[in-house]
Amino acid sequence: MNRKKIIFFTGARSEYGIIKSLLFSLEQENYFDISLYVSGLHFLEDFGHTINEIKSDGFKIEREINVFPKEREPNETEFAAIINNVSKLLLIDRPDAFFITGDRIESYAASLGGHFAKIPIIHFGGGNITNGANDNIYRYNMTNLSDFHLATNKNNYKRLKEIKIIDNENIFFTGSFAIDAIVKFKEQAKPINQFVPALFGRDFCLMTFHSATKSDEKIGEVMDLSISQIINKGIDILITYPNNDEGYKEIIKTIKKWENNKRVHVKNHLGASGYYAALNDAKFVIGNSSSGLIEAPYFNKVVLNIGSRQEGRDCDTGVRSIKCSTLEVEKALNDLFISDFDSPINNHLFGNGNAVKTTNDLLKKIVL
Repeated sequence: MNRKKIIFFTGARSEYGIIKSLLFSLEQENYFDISLYVSGLHFLEDFGHTINEIKSDGFKIEREINVFPKEREPNETEFAAIINNVSKLLLIDRPDAFFITGDRIESYAASLGGHFAKIPIIHFGGGNITNGANDNIYRYNMTNLSDFHLATNKNNYKRLKEIKIIDNENIFFTGSFAIDAIVKFKEQAKPINQFVPALFGRDFCLMTFHSATKSDEKIGEVMDLSISQIINKGIDILITYPNNDEGYKEIIKTIKKWENNKRVHVKNHLGASGYYAALNDAKFVIGNSSSGLIEAPYFNKVVLNIGSRQEGRDCDTGVRSIKCSTLEVEKALNDLFISDFDSPINNHLFGNGNAVKTTNDLLKKIVL
């Protein structure tokens, strides 16, 4: 059998964690030759040097596209370098399809590279709305550049259907791969102390902040207040690193201020299992990461979603969205501690854990 070739692009730990379960599923069959183009944050030590995780998982890395600087935030130079590299390499490697996930700037650049190389693009994660981040622009443009569209929830699916210039027959609702991974994790859940030994027997919350690229929100100031309030209540904090969006250094500066406090535990990268262990064992989740809206509800956690970064996304009942204001955050934290962290019901907005099988079947239909 002549296997079809699919190349997956990954530029950050977050979307690699999302697609990993699909990659494992595809490798168990004999329909496709799969490999990866690796770029972006995966090569940076400050963000976990996560190319090592990909190598450890055993996936074939077709090309390494190392263009991000260590000493500064990436700009249009790196964006153009990814477009140029991806376009040239795809013309050499000639896959039958190019699979791109999410909405980060690296993925947007890869989409343009795939478009110029005239390789069919499969985009996973279109149709979202995030008014507070430039990702909103990137995601919409990626949709227009792509040939096939896999939506993670039904509202996203409906939004994609409303875009006149894309073919409705090529839009599919799959659910999120992250939910499949969560279901698998829960079958043999590991405690957080296997990943962060200092948290053994300690009450903690999980905190992840990213910069709000379309506003001047004082993320560092609000983060600083939140840390102070939470540890004064006798709760530890597990902080994961931001991505490298413009303005991330303000967040790193706040992390550095607190990282030697005995109640503050900092990890630049937990891996998928470690992150799910943190969600499973945490008392609550705070920050402005999309994981608070997608994954955290599947662990029945209250989420304090702060500021505009995720504005417009579909939210489950346990997500409490508040303005990026020290007064609002202080009040929300006080209310949360009074409520004793009631476990909210999960409404399964992102599927029930069948996304990998659904997508695997769709790829056979699309690519074969």
